[in-house]
Amino acid sequence: MPHSQVAYTPLQNSRTPPRFGLQLPRFRPACLVFTLFFGSVPLILLILALVTFITPGSQLMRPCLPFSLNRLSTSARTRLSCPARLQAPALPLSLTSTLKPITLSSTARPYSTMPAPDKEVKPPVSSADVKAGSSGEAAKTAGRLQAGADEGTMGRLAGFLESQKSEFLADLKDGKGKGWVMVMGNEAGDLDSLASSIAFAQLASSLLAVRTIPLSLTPSSLMSLRPENLLAFKNAHIPLSVLLHPETLPVPTTDLASLGVRFALVDHNRLLPQFVPSSGDTTGLVHAVIDHHDDEGLYEDAEIRMIKVPTGSASSLVTKHFMPQWQAALAGPAGAAGSPIPNELATLLMSAQLIDTHGLKIKEGGKATPVDLDAAAFLYPLTPWAAGDSVTSSSLSTSTPKPLAEQNSLLSEAKFNVSYLSTHDLLLRDYKEYTLPTASSSFPNLRVGLSTVPLGLKDWLERDGDWPTYLAAADKFTVERNLDVEGVLTTFKSKKGNSKRELLLLVRVGGALDDKAAKRVMAELEEGLAGNEELGLEPWEKKGWKRFLKREERHGLDGEGRYGRVWTQGNAGATRKKVAPIMRDLVAKLQ
Repeated sequence: MPHSQVAYTPLQNSRTPPRFGLQLPRFRPACLVFTLFFGSVPLILLILALVTFITPGSQLMRPCLPFSLNRLSTSARTRLSCPARLQAPALPLSLTSTLKPITLSSTARPYSTMPAPDKEVKPPVSSADVKAGSSGEAAKTAGRLQAGADEGTMGRLAGFLESQKSEFLADLKDGKGKGWVMVMGNEAGDLDSLASSIAFAQLASSLLAVRTIPLSLTPSSLMSLRPENLLAFKNAHIPLSVLLHPETLPVPTTDLASLGVRFALVDHNRLLPQFVPSSGDTTGLVHAVIDHHDDEGLYEDAEIRMIKVPTGSASSLVTKHFMPQWQAALAGPAGAAGSPIPNELATLLMSAQLIDTHGLKIKEGGKATPVDLDAAAFLYPLTPWAAGDSVTSSSLSTSTPKPLAEQNSLLSEAKFNVSYLSTHDLLLRDYKEYTLPTASSSFPNLRVGLSTVPLGLKDWLERDGDWPTYLAAADKFTVERNLDVEGVLTTFKSKKGNSKRELLLLVRVGGALDDKAAKRVMAELEEGLAGNEELGLEPWEKKGWKRFLKREERHGLDGEGRYGRVWTQGNAGATRKKVAPIMRDLVAKLQ
């Protein structure tokens, strides 16, 4: 029989399947149950994952991965990973002691240059409470503003800060600092410094894939000395607990460079001594400098170097530097909702701008420049205050939107409502310290402190009772800081609403100066400051308070004396940014 005619007949009575031909497997109920169960589990888990890990909030609704991709790429983590939840991420057991709050004393401050506050400080509290007016009312409502900053709802910006802090500390604990950039403002800890450092970290990490961590140089125990900062953090949904402070670091700040950490400087342009390695070599150590103070000509090898004087706010310069990438991130189909940059950052930056430019004013005591107005025109529509409105730099130059004017009023009132603070804490809250070289072989360097205080001397003295009481507290501060010269720069509003400034200068007998040298230093500084036309100093005269220190008088503290002078400052626009270089030049001539 030809092959094509061959027929194969299956065996009807056999359980053995045929050897040739195609036949479906026999139906088995157990196999079907097994297939349906285990085949559908992956699909169910995928659906649950997408439903569970949806970024909450109105700003961004997107699927996200419930784990960090930061080791692969910071930008990948930002775009694909879920933001940090409200609770802090789990940390290795070895880090828990590092992250516990530390109470600092003036004699035990491991990696901080600032002392502890004179006492526990409880600031006034909310945007409504800052209008209370009297220190008694501020004391009654004390604590709410800090509680709001401590326990407020965390936004996406706070989630980023918490995540970066956790990962950075874990890396430092393992000795792995390479690849990290630590960005910091100046040691005064004002809102412009904090906002600029936080913004640089978020923008560089999310838009440039540079692993960046902001550092607040103000110890955590002193954050309450600036109620305007607490109000701004509350508005931006940033709890204080997510911030990184020097005392939280598991290593001394001088060891950071040896671990591979590099630095970015905002709102100042000289790396502070406590971050300079023991070798003194800073080559390649500074990644970026963005500042609006006089350029000291350092770190020319920095990858980012943007120093523009005059500019009202360093926050404006940070915004302008990253604006092209930020605009591109906003240009997607989802707009701001699809941007990796949370809108809380715009709120924080605008708050700093308002404080530093006196409400974005160009005239009438304001310090805004075209750079500030350009940055503000970009930021304002991203804030909740705009409610969909937009502005231009041109329109801002002639008028300030009502919501911004209201926020500026609240921030300003919080800033100036400090009468509940002790003299020690008033001198400390906005403080910068300098080691200045002289031309003298007897005292080659002098330690100089400059404290900006938003309170007039007459009100200050009336509160403390008299000059001796006030000066005793000031003496204690200068000894505590081991200062040779302390300058107190007051800033306040007159009854008519005009800006006013005063300058009190104290030269301490002791430290680097004996009595004869201190007397001579006081005379030369007095002559130089009084003769400076830019400051416009005039004799300080307040009804009932005219009597002050004569040159021959000395008031001792533990056997050490002091010489002092006080002036009314004619130029109310000359801030510490102007006074500090003048002091530097005068000290350099001392012999």
